[in-house]
Parts: sequence; C-alpha cells; structure tokens
Amino acid sequence: MTTLEKLTPIDQKPSASERVAERLIGLISSGNIAPGDKLPSENELSKALQVSRPVVREALRGLAMMGIVASRQGGGCYVTDLTPQRLMAPLSFALSLKDYTIESLFRARQVIDTGIAAEAARYASDEQIGTPRELAEAGHRLVDDPVGFRVMDAQFHELIAAAANNDFLEKVSNALYSLAIEQRRKASAQPGVLKVSAADHAAIAEAIAGHDPQAASAAMGVHVENIRRTTMAVMGES
Repeated sequence: MTTLEKLTPIDQKPSASERVAERLIGLISSGNIAPGDKLPSENELSKALQVSRPVVREALRGLAMMGIVASRQGGGCYVTDLTPQRLMAPLSFALSLKDYTIESLFRARQVIDTGIAAEAARYASDEQIGTPRELAEAGHRLVDDPVGFRVMDAQFHELIAAAANNDFLEKVSNALYSLAIEQRRKASAQPGVLKVSAADHAAIAEAIAGHDPQAASAAMGVHVENIRRTTMAVMGES
C-alpha cells in the first residue's frame, strides 16, 4: 500500500488544515513516512484527502514551522531528520517572545533543572563528570570576574544538561537558561553573588560525580533558588 493509499478523506471544515497536519504526523510517527522521504505533491495530497490545495499548503506550512518538514531546492517537501534540536527550536523561539514573569521562569527551572541534575547523576559518563568538576573549580577563581564567570556558568549548565543524556531535556533546559540573561547579568555584579554560585556549582558537580541523584537534585534546587533570590532582589521585587 502506497503512502497515498493510507490516506483517507477528511471533512472540509475550518480546521481542516490542522487535521491534514495531524494525519501526516500520524504517518510519520508510524514509520510509513520516514525521515528524508519526499512527501506526495500538494495536488496528490489534496486529492487523497479530498481537501483543497490551499488547505494542504497551510498544513505543510504549519509542519515546516514545527521543524517536521522542509522544502528543498528543486521542488518538493521532505520530512526532516526529526532531531530533538530541530523539533525543539520552535519552543526556544516561542519562549523568547512570550511575556513571562521571572517568578514563573524560576519555578520552571526548579522543576526542569533539578530533574536534569538527578538524571545526570544517574547517567553521566566519566568524561561528562570530569568537565563540570573542572569548571566548578575554575569558578572559584572567577568570582571577581563577572564576565568570565558568566561564560563559565553557561558552559557548566550546558554540560550538566548534556550529561542527562536526554536530548529533549537538554533543549528545554538550554531554552530556559537563555531567558532573563540581562537580569542575571546585573545580579552577578552584586557583591558575594558569584562566590555563592561557585559553591553551588561545586556541590552540584560533586553530587553528580558521586552518582547521587537525590543530592544532585537538592544541590541544583538550592542553586536555582539562590539565582532566583538574587535576580529578584536586583529587580527590586524581593
């Protein structure tokens, strides 16, 4: 049975394009259409689904925005490689545009980052353990260098997220980290803030190195709360 034969007609309604997209996602999820495959043409899809070509075009545009399909030079629409990095990109963009509160951001980081630290403690390789420990040690030498510390801090959190060995968690964590950068920059310039962060990093790195998920989660929770408190303080909200 061909891809087109697996498609059945759907009703013409205002949300028809959404149902076209859902039908195509179903075929991709089931493996009937694989990463790299070329989709049937707009005309073929419209006939198979008994909808207009504009409806199909709108559905494909939505799938392209989600990172699921992409147009190639020479014509045609293809399924992408479907990597988590590609599929999570719309989330990063949406988060950057959305009006959010700092408090809600740090509540989200408490949930995500503590879980990631626990996962890193469970699954990190020896190599993944070593580099965060080195960065944590370097952090103690950078407490009087806010710019250098912030560069190190970004690397530290990226490595912890990667050490969880879960691409989706890694992308969500990195997306959340990228928010409120300017507020955290101001907070990092306050006396004593970086010294506390350096100590937090050391505790997190040691817990992960000891493969202790509970301790890693707790240490990350303390760290995120410290960041929240100092960020809110510099904003005059605490």
